[in-house]
Amino acid sequence: RDYIFDDFNISQGDKVIASLNEETTEVWWFYPSAASDENDRYVVYNYGEKIWYYGTLGRTAWMDRGIFTYPIAASDDGYLYEHENGFNDGSTFPASAINAYIQSSPVDIGDGEQFMFIRRVIPDLQFRDSTNPDPQVDLTVRVRNFSGGTFLNTQTKTIEQSTEQLFYRLRGRQMSLYYESDQTDMTWRLGSTRMDIRADGRR
Repeated sequence: RDYIFDDFNISQGDKVIASLNEETTEVWWFYPSAASDENDRYVVYNYGEKIWYYGTLGRTAWMDRGIFTYPIAASDDGYLYEHENGFNDGSTFPASAINAYIQSSPVDIGDGEQFMFIRRVIPDLQFRDSTNPDPQVDLTVRVRNFSGGTFLNTQTKTIEQSTEQLFYRLRGRQMSLYYESDQTDMTWRLGSTRMDIRADGRR
C-alpha cells in the first residue's frame, strides 16, 4: 500500500483503470506514478493465489479475452497490444527483450535475532517453451544485518538449463532473492526455491 500511494499522482487519478485477466485469476489496476501524467505503473491482486504484486507498464484501457484470443490493451503511444502472447516487447522494431524480474520479501530465522549463513540454492526454474537456444536467468542473493538497512553484500549466479544448484557464501540477519532476465525469445517459470541455510555467528 505504501509503495503505491506514496508514489501516486493524485491530480491524474481519474486515469486509473481496473482490468480483469480471468485466465490467470488476476485483477489489475494501472495508475500514474508521482512523476508521470499517464499510467505507467500497475498493481495486481491474484485472487486465485491470494497474493499481490506490482511493476511498471503503461496501459490506458484493457479488454479481457473473450471474442479475441488474447487480452488486448491500449497504451498512451497510440497502439493496441496483445497480452499473454509471445516472449518479446513488440512496442519496438525489431522486437526487444522484456526485462523480467521478481524479488522476494526479506527472510530471516529466529525473528531476526539469529545470523544465518547461506551456502547453497537449489532453483526450481524452467525455461519451458523458450526458443532462445541458451536461456539464462541471474539469481542474486542479497543480505543485510538490520531490517531497516541497505543490503550490504550480494552475490549473483547464472541459472542455465543444466543448472542443478548454485553455491554462495553469505552471512546476515536477513536475505532476499532477486531473479532477473533480459533475453529475447525466452520465458521462464519459477517454482519452489530450496536453500541450504544454517544458523551462524556474526563472524
